Amino acid sequence: MKKNSLLQIAAAAICLLATACNKYDDISTPNDFNVTTIKQTYKVGDSVIFNFSSGPDFITFYSGEAGRRYENRTRVIAAGNPKLVFQTAMQNGILLNNDSLQLLVSSNLSGYDSASIVRATWTDITARNTKWPTTLTTTFSTSDSIDLTDFNSVESINIAFRAIGKKYPTAVQRRRQIQNLTLTNILADGTRTPLFSTFANTGWVQASLLNNTLPGFNAWNVGTGNISAADSVRNSNGITIRTAYPIQFDPGTTFNNDDNDDWLITSKVNLKTVNPDQGVTIKNETNTAFTGLTYDYYKTPGVFAQYLYFFRTPGVYNITFVGTNINMNKRTEVIKQLQITIVP
Repeated sequence: MKKNSLLQIAAAAICLLATACNKYDDISTPNDFNVTTIKQTYKVGDSVIFNFSSGPDFITFYSGEAGRRYENRTRVIAAGNPKLVFQTAMQNGILLNNDSLQLLVSSNLSGYDSASIVRATWTDITARNTKWPTTLTTTFSTSDSIDLTDFNSVESINIAFRAIGKKYPTAVQRRRQIQNLTLTNILADGTRTPLFSTFANTGWVQASLLNNTLPGFNAWNVGTGNISAADSVRNSNGITIRTAYPIQFDPGTTFNNDDNDDWLITSKVNLKTVNPDQGVTIKNETNTAFTGLTYDYYKTPGVFAQYLYFFRTPGVYNITFVGTNINMNKRTEVIKQLQITIVP
């Protein structure tokens, strides 16, 4: 009898466990979730009220505005108009000297050593910027918004600044400074994706192709190749590695220095990179109301909750709401879409 009782208890426990597992696996699709509006045309700034027929665990809202489009939620590549902007300053020397700072682009740079730089094919786009510094001053000049659309056909590029200094018996070479470089992919729909927006994500490296041996000068003050501030405080030219803007090429203050050819190069970048569009979660599984979501329940027949939104720009918007039920093992969802027109 005792043995049979234990077997019965074990069987009951297994049955309960199986029931519990089935319960976790069993989750309904929110087929009763629907979204409506009172009308299809509104003015800019009007309150657009979306009526929900039920309340799934999660509701995600895609407004149809730039950066908020459901159809672009997985998009990571799109050709736009990449724009490059930076600031430069120059000091030292005399304006008549033939020192120069060039802006170049390559799509086949294989490494950041001098041999790789020489082997690469470089396109000189210096003339695309008409706002280079024209005086010797610590004041920075902001460049034009330089269009790099013609490089969209390649997989990736590197951008380089090349400082060339000449030997002058009675003058010092030109000192250069660069800061606040940004590169942004701008799509026709207004979506803007920063490709380079901070010092760190630009991945600066320097290479000296032609230098004299003066210690602490004649190179850009960033890492060399695989040398970064995380590995060493000095680059291969013995210069303290800079970890924030401005970046500087310093040829020193002595006369008759040998010719210099020093490169400041970004990491590789795909100009067609975009961030996927994002929806906004306006309801979670605990029925917490987020901004704009109110519960109607019994006030309006057939309406469980309402969501309030304002459009600031005229246009036709394809709006998507995703209703989702979810547990630890399963996820089900229903997609509801509607179109509204916003007029001035």
